[in-house]
Amino acid sequence: MLTGVVAAAAILAAVIAATQMQSATAQQPGNNNSTQAANINGTSTLSTSGTATANVQPDKFIVTAGVTANGTSAEDAVDANAELMADVIDALVALDVPEEQIATSSYQLVPVYGSMQDGSDMCITIFPPPPGCEPGQEITGYRVTNTVSVTLDVNGTISAGSVVDTAVEAGANTVDGVSFFISTERQEEIRDSLMEDAINSARGRADIAAGVLGMEVTGVQSVNTGEAQFPLFSRAFESAALAASTQFQPGQQEVSTTVNITFYIDETDGV
Repeated sequence: MLTGVVAAAAILAAVIAATQMQSATAQQPGNNNSTQAANINGTSTLSTSGTATANVQPDKFIVTAGVTANGTSAEDAVDANAELMADVIDALVALDVPEEQIATSSYQLVPVYGSMQDGSDMCITIFPPPPGCEPGQEITGYRVTNTVSVTLDVNGTISAGSVVDTAVEAGANTVDGVSFFISTERQEEIRDSLMEDAINSARGRADIAAGVLGMEVTGVQSVNTGEAQFPLFSRAFESAALAASTQFQPGQQEVSTTVNITFYIDETDGV
């Protein structure tokens, strides 16, 4: 019985406290949504966003080229591939490409199976394969594919087209493409510049909005910054049969960032 009395007393006290709180709040002028919070805290806030965009030309490129060689044995395929790749690398070095800018990007040795069960070579490649064209299970040879990537400056003395042409002339029979990108160092410079412009944009909007309201910006409550995204532009090829003096244009990439800022605002003097 005593426990029930104590519980009832606690509930009654809570109801009285809530009623007193509601009464006090109702006496506050402009008691609605964010205005209420601003009046209670004695401060007002204004949230704005700013975006900055820049068109930037990539300063780096990557050319990925390679050689594919076949052999009746794995050793034969490896040896044939090694000779071809050595010729390609020697040609690139002769073009004055620094050896540290030439890196192996992939290497693969795979068995080659009979193309079809009946031993003919007139089947088309479709799925599912037509009768008689199912892949055979007998290993007829081996294939080695070795690719290297060359990374250079866009504004350097060696163009992407020269790298492709030199590699193909030296024996490269696969060219995966050319990719243009913005280096890490350049990205940092662009981020700093865009961040400054975006913040200035947000502050300018805040000044305009506050002025219309007869107020002024007095401080910053919070800042949320966005991350600038840097795309990678690629040029792919269907085959390595490219014409001499191949030309590639890096073009420009659009990079942007956005910031969201909440400012403190107050009435201007004399208002």
